[in-house]
Amino acid sequence: MSAQVIDAIFYDGIVSKPQPAQVSQKDDQSVLVRYGEGLAQQRSYSYTDMQLIGALGQIQPVIELQGDARLEFAAELPEWFNLQRKGLHHSIWKLERTPALILFSVVFVLALGFATVKWGIPAASYYVAHHLPANTLMQLGDEAESYVLNITEQSQLPQARQQQIVSQYQKLVAGDQPAKVLFRQGGHIGANALAIPNNTIILTDELVALAQDDREIVGVLAHEQGHLIQRHSLQQALSGLGFSVILIMITGDGSDLLTNLPVAMLGASYSRNFEAEADEYALNAMQAQQIPTVHFANFLQRLAKESGEDKAAEQSVWDFFSSHPATQDRIKAVRNFESDRALQQP
Repeated sequence: MSAQVIDAIFYDGIVSKPQPAQVSQKDDQSVLVRYGEGLAQQRSYSYTDMQLIGALGQIQPVIELQGDARLEFAAELPEWFNLQRKGLHHSIWKLERTPALILFSVVFVLALGFATVKWGIPAASYYVAHHLPANTLMQLGDEAESYVLNITEQSQLPQARQQQIVSQYQKLVAGDQPAKVLFRQGGHIGANALAIPNNTIILTDELVALAQDDREIVGVLAHEQGHLIQRHSLQQALSGLGFSVILIMITGDGSDLLTNLPVAMLGASYSRNFEAEADEYALNAMQAQQIPTVHFANFLQRLAKESGEDKAAEQSVWDFFSSHPATQDRIKAVRNFESDRALQQP
């Protein structure tokens, strides 16, 4: 076989059957392809009509031709094959087979994935949550509120008691960004409070009953106000959406992704950072109104006892995977806040 001839597999663009072929140099601008039984058929192709497809790993060069024809080679293209960018592609293919580069690529992809999950998606969620149009925010929040109303019952608190709590909230917490406060009988969600993106805070009757001092309820309302101002529920839902997009890229299944966003805003637990931010907001708000922050710690302690969390005195390794900070850690943070402020007093 002449050095000017190379074996290949040829697809003629008419039938899908692969045919053995030989490619030889016709002139500086084109090649001759002989194919079929006994290599009896032939075609000429100009280099300008060729598209070299990059190979990956052990996959060898493939060239797309006019009329849906294609050439597949079992080895690198010969020197005489005068196709532009051939050298660049061959260099890339050689690098793809370099063990050190393969290891670097794996480490780089893993690091990029970690960075995307750890910082990229949360940063994007923060930006989107704080730049959504007001009407979109209200629409999502209204749907979430409707969902909460469907899973709870009408509040049994007297209207006078509800108004008393709302008045305290408006006077001590709301500032220039007052939210709508709704009361519901929690049922299976029990003693709970929810901050919904349409600027609504929902308190359950069970939470009000658990409090032994109205200043504890003020602390809870301030905590939820912090969630609203930082748009934590929307950020958390968007982060979940971002993780879902990555999953869709892997699995190809995106059913009901966007339609579940309002429910996701309620179902997703706040991250540790979000809870810490909301706690800090509540403590600063209470201090600004000269309300002892110990009331917030007292309520957290009672809430932990109500839920049975206080029985697990020792920290579990599984706490690392929890999105909520352990209640005892939150109580400790309140105590530290009190100590720091006491030291700052003249």
